[in-house]
Amino acid sequence: MLSKNKSRISYLLKGVIMAFVITIILLVFFSLLLRFTSLSESRLHLLNNLTMIFSLAISSLYAAIKIKEKGWLHGGIVGLLYYLVIFLINLIFIRDTEISILLSKLLISVVTGIIGGMIGINLI
Repeated sequence: MLSKNKSRISYLLKGVIMAFVITIILLVFFSLLLRFTSLSESRLHLLNNLTMIFSLAISSLYAAIKIKEKGWLHGGIVGLLYYLVIFLINLIFIRDTEISILLSKLLISVVTGIIGGMIGINLI
């Protein structure tokens, strides 16, 4: 039982790390796109949300496939952990973000994680 819990935690952490790796890759890609095309910075909020959704969907899908049970729960945990790290980074560097933006990102993160986990568990 203890080994099963350790492997769950391991897969959840790998899912969160995977989400951040995908996020960094996509943010670099979108930064280059903004730099070398006529894409306006007004689209930055949309690109940021799409990056977060895609990263969480893939990583929660991965975690659910590896854990093989309760995909919605494990996907939601991956989404929540991802959000908490983003929130801490936000507190350190930005400090004056509106609460509505933070709550909307929390909702997007958890719901995307749940959906990704449900899809992942049904792929097994």
